[in-house]
Amino acid sequence: MTVLRKSYPMPGGTMSALHFNADKGPVRLVFAHANGFNALTYRAVLEPLDVHTVAIDLRGHGMTDLPTDAASLKSFQIFADDIATFIGRYVHGKVVLSGHSFGAVSAILASGQLKDKLSGYAGFDPVTLPWMSQKWPYMPGGQTLMKKYFPIAKNAGNRRSVFDSLQAAFERYKGRGGFKHVSDEILQDYLTGGLKPHDDGVQLTCHPLWEQAVFVAQGHDIYKAAGNLPENSRIVYAGGKAAVSTPRTRAKIGRVIGKNKVLLEKDFSHLFPIQKPAFVTDCLDLAVKRSG
Repeated sequence: MTVLRKSYPMPGGTMSALHFNADKGPVRLVFAHANGFNALTYRAVLEPLDVHTVAIDLRGHGMTDLPTDAASLKSFQIFADDIATFIGRYVHGKVVLSGHSFGAVSAILASGQLKDKLSGYAGFDPVTLPWMSQKWPYMPGGQTLMKKYFPIAKNAGNRRSVFDSLQAAFERYKGRGGFKHVSDEILQDYLTGGLKPHDDGVQLTCHPLWEQAVFVAQGHDIYKAAGNLPENSRIVYAGGKAAVSTPRTRAKIGRVIGKNKVLLEKDFSHLFPIQKPAFVTDCLDLAVKRSG
């Protein structure tokens, strides 16, 4: 099965996108990845679908070369604008919009610009924090404090970014951190889609300081934006260790889109889309079928 990578002109640069099952007709699904990851990471999720699917590399990730400015990033709105621009320019007809983590949030934020283009939405553990998190990026020194004391952001900023080779990077990540329960094939896809040549070997395409900046750029209102989602929408949250939502924030989203559209998998971790790809494939297949 062939995966096609294409590059699309965008304001300020180009966006890289992977096409899965391009021979199946018009695009039916567009997918956005998690922070620090890239489109190819989700090949095991998207390739088995029987529809033409596009997975995009978001700004600062993968093979997309759109400009980044970590110092000025305060929300996910720029990623939402990129998604809306890409779909508006290059996708014809209605699609199911989907994503994981920050990609799921960015897709929600984009939905207001895409009301006539969406036949559905499927979100996998979108970062859904208490309202106070929206204020921190706009407070003097707020983001600096978050980078220092928010563990996932602190760790991202200290991440090693240059490796001797792809194999050296593979050995570094295998069985560690978020890849502890991930197959070798998915780890290989993550590295293939997220490394570029460097004088000393290979380098992560997502710079650690950009990944860190994304983690603390929580100045958007996911609850307000969720009101723009289409009727055919579902969100699956993970309730396990290091959850990125709380019972209150999930309930708040449920009040916006409908309680029956918000699902909780209590034993899943945040990275369940790459730990349990078949589960997510089934969810996406259902979302596409519901879209008609």
